Amino acid sequence: MDFVGNKKTVSFLQKSLERGALNHAYIFAGPQGVGKTTLAKMFAQAAISGQKLNLDVKYQDKDAMLDLILIEPETVEKKGVIKMRDISIEAVRQAQQALSLFPYHGKYKVLIVKDAHRMNNSAQNALLKLLEEPNQTSILILVTSEMDRILPTVQSRCEKINFSLVTQVEISLAFSDADNFATDIPVLAMGRPAIAKNILESSEQLESRRQQQQQLEKLRTGTLNEKMLLAEEFSKDIGRALETFNAWIWLLRSDALSNRDESVRNKTYETIEKIQKSMTLLKSTNANGRLLLEVLFMEI
Repeated sequence: MDFVGNKKTVSFLQKSLERGALNHAYIFAGPQGVGKTTLAKMFAQAAISGQKLNLDVKYQDKDAMLDLILIEPETVEKKGVIKMRDISIEAVRQAQQALSLFPYHGKYKVLIVKDAHRMNNSAQNALLKLLEEPNQTSILILVTSEMDRILPTVQSRCEKINFSLVTQVEISLAFSDADNFATDIPVLAMGRPAIAKNILESSEQLESRRQQQQQLEKLRTGTLNEKMLLAEEFSKDIGRALETFNAWIWLLRSDALSNRDESVRNKTYETIEKIQKSMTLLKSTNANGRLLLEVLFMEI
């Protein structure tokens, strides 16, 4: 299957490769699940091998992969709570050392930093040396869904490549030939091909996405006790809670756009704003997750 959506971005990268007009550093920015890391790997392989962009998501150039370095956050579980660690300065320094070596196969070594917003300030500042004194044989690609957490000094030294959500039509065309395709998948995917793929590969994922809809409805109509129990459940896996909140925001916006009652629309947008503020606190502070979730759920 070929890469789905973001055709303008794909075209831009294709033309850059054809012209040989490659920058030493890029930021691939946009929503989660739209293929930023996937396309970064495709682009990296093409740059390393000097070939055209191959959009087959299963394609892998084994020789080019020798010159591809990937940094990503480590996921850890402690006392039943799953969290994602920041990318450390040590990981960045190890990548710098690898980039200093001459490429094994092609013209470039390429470093991809997945979820680059998970680098702490020290790690981002360490990265500045690579950006300020670029190696002619290296390319850096930062992949992020939270551009505001990337330091301005880092942003200013990278070419920004924007990604957007994919239309339901594009998702339907890409996945409708699957044997287990269901008509509600393009909606449940929330404009993210990665979610559509996960749903098709796992009946549990499909049920989980449908459950997110049910949880939102339960939260809006449930008792205080039911809301507190849901807050306790969500607090055990903040990463999953944030994923669910993204789904709720998508569903609430869809409801608001289709509702002609202005007062209902305004109330829905207020709910979205409350969820977004809670997400920011959960991601960027040491706030008590369960307490924050209880307060949010009482307000919805």
